[in-house]
Amino acid sequence: MSHSRHLREKIELVAPSMHRTIHAFWTHPRMPEIFPEFLFTTYCVGRSTVSLLESAFTAASPQRDIDPVAAHVADYCRRHIPEERHHDENVLDDLAVLGVSREMVARRIPSPTMAALVGAQYYWILNVHPVALLGYLEVLEGEPPVAEFLERVIQRTGLPREAFRTYFQHADVDRNHRDDLHQALDRMPLSTQHANILAISAFQTVALVRQIFEELVAAHPKETAMRATAS
Repeated sequence: MSHSRHLREKIELVAPSMHRTIHAFWTHPRMPEIFPEFLFTTYCVGRSTVSLLESAFTAASPQRDIDPVAAHVADYCRRHIPEERHHDENVLDDLAVLGVSREMVARRIPSPTMAALVGAQYYWILNVHPVALLGYLEVLEGEPPVAEFLERVIQRTGLPREAFRTYFQHADVDRNHRDDLHQALDRMPLSTQHANILAISAFQTVALVRQIFEELVAAHPKETAMRATAS
């Protein structure tokens, strides 16, 4: 079995609870209220991606001559850093469509869960092995959004299509990113230790992504929407 397939199968063992929580978010009756909050979390993830890639590149590069996995990680990060630049700017444009200004976003402090999601990767990169970042990326990019699904959300919620521009872009681009990530993993001479840290990083990412969506849904109880409809 390829390295990428092995990692994906491990993720699928722990992913069902995350998928249920994400489904609860996308089908929530108060979606128009929650969606700006969701885009803010998307922005928080997006603005950290280049910094994480740069950290992994910096950690991996000095080890290239003695660690072939680090060499592959450095090459992967070097290729993807330019592609990821300014993606967070696109999310700010989407938020502006919903009336959320850049100044409002700049004043907000991300949740501790968001800090844990991103911050954990710096720990793994700097203290264990930079290949850990690819476990994180596999969770975030391994299942790209589907354009037809996004169209159904727009139709059901009445949210402006312009607020989904980043996600429509990811519906196309992330498939290429996923394939490139899998090819990079499959070229690496991974040891058991490398495979273990990839899995640990991925499992932690699944747990924290699930928690982020749980917090989004919990902050907007369905009962409020039901009472408003009844009145």
